[in-house]
Amino acid sequence: MKHIKIWTLIIILLAVDLLSKYFFYNQKTLTNFLITPTFNTGVARSLPIPLFLVIIITIWVLIGIYWIFINKKIWRIFLWFFIAGTLGNLIDRVRLGGVRDFININVFNFPIFNVADILLNIWIIWLLVQTFFLEKKK
Repeated sequence: MKHIKIWTLIIILLAVDLLSKYFFYNQKTLTNFLITPTFNTGVARSLPIPLFLVIIITIWVLIGIYWIFINKKIWRIFLWFFIAGTLGNLIDRVRLGGVRDFININVFNFPIFNVADILLNIWIIWLLVQTFFLEKKK
């Protein structure tokens, strides 16, 4: 039952990412955000890395991170954000050859991003908080 809940959460987060890319990729504006569809064939600020290498590294990192953190109960809470965000961008790369980014907040030349990127950043923030603030209290 526990694994069903975990995979349900991953599927929901992944669906939010993929559906948001589908619905907002062709939009021009929405409420307070400026929607700027951008097809990113690179990684992290559009660094040009060959697609096959990105896919291999992504799968390797996904498996490695999962293996490292699956047995650490407190870390598992946000591990699912990492898995869903990674799979969301990986699916785009495999299907389309790049990632559909569309959220543009127009602040300090901030890169255009998508929901998968938000999920990955939530995981990174939790990782930093856990490492630098919560682990020391033990």
